[in-house]
Amino acid sequence: MPRSREQNEKIREESKRNILLKSVPFFARNGVEGTTIGNLTKGIKIAQGSIYVYFNSKEELYRESKEFAQKVVASEELLKISEMDVPAIRKLRYVSDLILKKIAEEKSYVYYMILATTDLATGRAREGDAMFEMMRDIIRKGQKDGSFARGDAGKIAEYYWSVVYILCVKRCNDPKCAMLNSSELERVVIG
Repeated sequence: MPRSREQNEKIREESKRNILLKSVPFFARNGVEGTTIGNLTKGIKIAQGSIYVYFNSKEELYRESKEFAQKVVASEELLKISEMDVPAIRKLRYVSDLILKKIAEEKSYVYYMILATTDLATGRAREGDAMFEMMRDIIRKGQKDGSFARGDAGKIAEYYWSVVYILCVKRCNDPKCAMLNSSELERVVIG
């Protein structure tokens, strides 16, 4: 019996998601310039033409891989912290503790975080980026109550995520590299 249209669409979405899932580590380690479609397809064990069934170019695959990574990193668990009814300094600690714990324990999280924070670390943060907006809002609240450094909250949020990005790049290249603790990470925000 032939598959229904819905079944075919589900299979297509699963295949596309699988390609994104397997592409994240390649792009995290090599960037878009250092990743070739040939190396990528060989590494994820699919035919080169299969990539082009789902993506028009390597750049499109990279862009969608970044968006996928941002959704994984900006999990409900992380975003719920910003909604907590606690002082900004506590929210910052909860975010830092959660991120550093996942970086220390989950190799795949390191890859996702690298892609998710690339734009933040290179000064290309944009409205609509959930992690940027969450951290900027926490910083603004902390500045209001005097617990955080003065300055442009958006820039300080970018600095915070830049430190996370650098830590993840180090961790990607050396899984035994020294980790920061939450207090060290938070110095960017607290001053």
